[in-house]
Amino acid sequence: MSSAVWPGPAARRTGSRAGKRLAATVSPIVQAIVVTLLVMIITFFLIRTLLGDPAVVMIGGNTGASPERMAALRTEIGLDKPLLAQFLDYATGLLHGDLGNSFQHPTTTVASVVMNGAGVTFALVGVTLLISSVVGIGVGLLAAGGNWPVFDNIIRVLSLLGLAAPGALVGLVLILTVALRGGLFPTGGWGSGYPDNVQYLILPAVTVSFWLTPIILRAVRERAGEVLHEPFAEAAAARGMSRARLMLRHVAPNCAGPVLAVIGVSLSYLISGAVIVEIVYGLPGIGRAMTTAVGALDFPVIQGIVLLTGAVVVMLNLITEIASRVIDPRTAR
Repeated sequence: MSSAVWPGPAARRTGSRAGKRLAATVSPIVQAIVVTLLVMIITFFLIRTLLGDPAVVMIGGNTGASPERMAALRTEIGLDKPLLAQFLDYATGLLHGDLGNSFQHPTTTVASVVMNGAGVTFALVGVTLLISSVVGIGVGLLAAGGNWPVFDNIIRVLSLLGLAAPGALVGLVLILTVALRGGLFPTGGWGSGYPDNVQYLILPAVTVSFWLTPIILRAVRERAGEVLHEPFAEAAAARGMSRARLMLRHVAPNCAGPVLAVIGVSLSYLISGAVIVEIVYGLPGIGRAMTTAVGALDFPVIQGIVLLTGAVVVMLNLITEIASRVIDPRTAR
């Protein structure tokens, strides 16, 4: 007769830790899927109940148009069906990778309109993240590691100004000073291709960075100050390690988690800020496409833009959250 062997405490603890790690990984993925679905559903019903009748706009606001003509146009663009039937058609198309066609230009797919603008917008977001991360981390480490009260106070004041200043106002000031008077960068517009287009992204990226850089800077400064008082950092300093080496070798890596968390939380505001700044500088990004679509009540294009930006924000949030948990497992709950 064989006797059952029960797992010991060590095996149970190992299994429990593995289960927690699995749950910590799966939970953000499930949340990302649910949020994306909610964005799709809420956007669909909101724009159809709040924005008005696209048929009126497409006819040109001609109130004298015959009811037959209005009814034929609504049938052509699929607005004659019940709202639930329209949603099911839209959801079915999404499952097949079809975002539909534009109301304004029936032969143009929504995917082509969205992707043309998305390339410019996400390039702007990428350059903004690069500038904000380099400046924010560098200045944050300097402020935490140096004993310079005057410099620290200047950084605090500039951070508050950066957070308070509207992006559109910052953009106009930079256009007048750096572009028109200084002639260092174009005042706006877009080039014919890369790498020429990079020069058109610098000023818009700096404009958006005025808001994001102080947030990263403050997160780095706070975390760096905490790390400098940790026993291992104090021991390294007591052994004669230089301040610069201590900051780069021990403090900077410990700031990666907070920086990723701040970027993850700020992504939606970053993209919305980039869209506004695009309009100031005349960039052919999602901002221009969204403005045109809203003016024309082009429902499919509006849905496509909101769904794309929402899915990108959710995906990047998921990546930053998983990366934060890999860098610092203590953040996993």
